[in-house]
Amino acid sequence: MPSHVQTDTTGRTEFPVSLVLEFQSTRTSAWSGGQWQVVEALAGQHGASQRRDAVPLHKDEAVERMLCSGYRLRLHRDDAESYYCNLMGERPSLFVVCGEESGERPQPTLVTASYGEAASYSETDENVYAVAIPPEIYRWIEAYVLEHYVPEKRRKRKRDNWKDEAQSRSAG
Repeated sequence: MPSHVQTDTTGRTEFPVSLVLEFQSTRTSAWSGGQWQVVEALAGQHGASQRRDAVPLHKDEAVERMLCSGYRLRLHRDDAESYYCNLMGERPSLFVVCGEESGERPQPTLVTASYGEAASYSETDENVYAVAIPPEIYRWIEAYVLEHYVPEKRRKRKRDNWKDEAQSRSAG
């Protein structure tokens, strides 16, 4: 297992993640300024500290980019099916949950690979951004799923015999 991936005694594993946030200016009038979005996830710690901090990457009249470091993607056994569905989907993604005030830069609070967890947060009016999974993280999640996910065997449903049931009701 790579040295930057840590496993604890409860079976959870984690991977360091950095995020790129981008502000796109849309100055078409005095009232519209633009919009912040989480546009990219990077595998590993890309900052000087382990704290959650934001470092400017680029700024001009139209675009501003910030690097936010100090995040960890944690995997849990009970979400293995959700990770599997994510990886098998059309666009495998990491989901970044952010708190944000109108017009302010998003404040990432969580990075997850679980569809279910992302959906739960989006139902509570949190902003959830989907970004492409970096190849190193994809391989790591894939290995985790292969180790911890066992699909349930499909069982054929037994059809109800409506005809016999209707006859027994009318006879009784």
